[in-house]
Amino acid sequence: MKKVLFATLLVGSVSAAFSQANINKGDWMLGGNAGFTHQKNGGYKTNSFNLSPNAGYFFINNFAGGLRASVSSSKTEYNSADSKNSGFELAPFVRYYFLPASQKVNLFADASFGFGQNKYEISNNESKTNFTNLGIKAGPAIFITPATALEIALGFNSTKVKDVDDRENQFGVSFGFQIHIPGTVKK
Repeated sequence: MKKVLFATLLVGSVSAAFSQANINKGDWMLGGNAGFTHQKNGGYKTNSFNLSPNAGYFFINNFAGGLRASVSSSKTEYNSADSKNSGFELAPFVRYYFLPASQKVNLFADASFGFGQNKYEISNNESKTNFTNLGIKAGPAIFITPATALEIALGFNSTKVKDVDDRENQFGVSFGFQIHIPGTVKK
């Protein structure tokens, strides 16, 4: 498996050696990240899934804005009782790439402000909460080809649930892919 991954990265790097990334004015980007976790602790068992696709447009070279949607679901089982949680969020975002498009590894910063709703179900009792979320992340974008980037980012999220005084703050690492689509034919 390691050899296949290494060969894929090598071929992608060689084929992109004389090309530049599609992060210029008029280009588009589509991508996002997904995650799954399984946790088991004593009598507790939790499965969680999230998906966060995004679409953006480069208004000027290296600077894009767009919309990110996030969907999440989790289920926790404890002995004979279980609880379910599902959520949805829409978040406008802005992103800036710090290095020229000719770089194969570029650094980016990304900020978003989202609005969403969580639905909780415990023992057939259901409740919903609305929330806002501020997200900031930064890291390297590794352009495997001029149109495909693997992203690794350190991030911070601060969530405020309606009618609750405290904020929930989280730090984390995320992995994702972006497909960069040229808006015009480059000469």
